[in-house]
Amino acid sequence: MMSSTLPARPIAAAAALALSGLLLAGCAGGASTESEAPETAISADEELHAMLPADVQESGSVVVGTEAGYAPYEYMDTDGSTIIGLDIDLLDAVTARLGIEYTLENVAFDTLLPSLDAERFDLVVAGMTDTVERQANYDFVDYFMADQAIIVAAGNPEGIGTLADLCGHPVSVLVDSTQQGILEAQSAECDEPIEILTQPTDSDALLQVQQGRTVAMLTQEATGRYNAAQIGGGQAFEVANTESIDPSPLGYVFKKGDDELVAAFQAGLQSLVDDGTYGEILASYELESSGLDEITVNGADE
Repeated sequence: MMSSTLPARPIAAAAALALSGLLLAGCAGGASTESEAPETAISADEELHAMLPADVQESGSVVVGTEAGYAPYEYMDTDGSTIIGLDIDLLDAVTARLGIEYTLENVAFDTLLPSLDAERFDLVVAGMTDTVERQANYDFVDYFMADQAIIVAAGNPEGIGTLADLCGHPVSVLVDSTQQGILEAQSAECDEPIEILTQPTDSDALLQVQQGRTVAMLTQEATGRYNAAQIGGGQAFEVANTESIDPSPLGYVFKKGDDELVAAFQAGLQSLVDDGTYGEILASYELESSGLDEITVNGADE
């Protein structure tokens, strides 16, 4: 595995890097890179390091699973192998604060939790929504509040504005995502159900809209607005909804029972909130409005 540092980079500088042609081709399953502490001046905290499980303190490293097709959270740099994004910058910062390194493994989204179950990873960092259903099997350290976005072709030819407007239409979405569940719940209330087309990556779901196979896709707001602003010079897509849709926390995901690791990462992230590092990273992506003042565990209540 390659060893590399992944310093924070502003969204403006990284804007087109998530796209190849018009759309990112998606994740390359099984790709792996290793990161050391970031080049930013973040000092390790001995008390926080001592909170880590003994085996992590001894090895000095954790294995992190992700899916690098979800800009601006995590996506491939122009070299096609380095994973960058908001989640990576935060991960660089919190592992530096904890005094450890990490190995980052890039796999398909729907294999992340099974791989965590199989102990391939110590944690998952992939813009994953904290839900009560998922809390039955996993613990979440929540670090971000994410709304949802309905993405349509520029001009919004079907006049979509709400989830109810999707009834009777084909709509694409990332497979096994929270957004798929939102569509399924809405479809159950429709007179004519939504034709839900699940896709292996968020980019594939957007491609369905671009090619006219679906009238819309549902995704996290940060990802939707990012893509709408970047693809085709901002002229190919738009965000259709003007009101909030199911704002939910995103979290680092841990196996149940890894209480020491959960507590250490919660405390490490909170220290970044308290000293302003967290806010600076979010501001570099113009996402500070979605930041949290308190890092919580299993904060979702639905």
